[in-house]
Amino acid sequence: MRESLKRAGAASAHALLKGRPGRRRVIGLCYHSIHPSLSFASASPECFERQLAWLAETCDVISPRAMLDAATDRDSDRPAVAITFDDGYADNHEFAFPLLRKYGLPATIFITAGLSDGDPAVLERFRKLRGVPADEIRPLEWAQAREMQAEGLEMGSHTYSHPNLIRLSPDKVAAELRVSKEILEDRLGAPVDLLAYPFGKPRRQLDEATVAVARESGYTHAVAILPRSVRPGDSPLALPRFFATGDSVETLSAKVRGDWDYLGVWQERAPRALARLVSPQDFRF
Repeated sequence: MRESLKRAGAASAHALLKGRPGRRRVIGLCYHSIHPSLSFASASPECFERQLAWLAETCDVISPRAMLDAATDRDSDRPAVAITFDDGYADNHEFAFPLLRKYGLPATIFITAGLSDGDPAVLERFRKLRGVPADEIRPLEWAQAREMQAEGLEMGSHTYSHPNLIRLSPDKVAAELRVSKEILEDRLGAPVDLLAYPFGKPRRQLDEATVAVARESGYTHAVAILPRSVRPGDSPLALPRFFATGDSVETLSAKVRGDWDYLGVWQERAPRALARLVSPQDFRF
């Protein structure tokens, strides 16, 4: 039942995209762990390198803060892609960072402040979310983050404890965003104005009130999870991204090309009750 509803919704959304005027493709990619064996890794180092080699040859790799400008750039038809990592794992430094340097590509790492600060409650939350033993959750260390920052990678906030923000009061959302920002700025010695919403799906894990608090908390750009290209009219505080988990180069190419954008239309337009039926996991956290 759920799969048939999803296919029907996807087919309807795909039809809405037909005939849309051409514009530069600008997409965000969301990774988490890059690791050869962890069950929750977005990609192995070998898979990630194949993706980077393709991206370096085919696309302009940009910062999330440049995505809106790229979407209105009529002088280039070369796709633009932002590479981002959520949570802040040590393997981002161990495995992803050397490959990004090898190909000369920028990236943004969104750090969960309480995770890198070693808060036991936040560590336990991640252990439960990932369903793994505690020793498999290896947070990015602040010294590692500073090293990557010095090499040109951007650091952003992923809140303090990684909650579903839509379930919190505005005051608690503000505390999550402001405390994280303050900790990151203190540990990194630089302003932090980039944010990635935990879980990140609009209308399911964040809403307009969440975005308003992010703006009030001093963030200028924020990324969500919405599988489609950036549009010129998008809010800088709710920029779409695709998950890149387990993608082959062929799948990655299809996302950059636009073959998967119908899923973003479905996510934006599906009634909440139907979305809950089709994707119950989006409403569990």
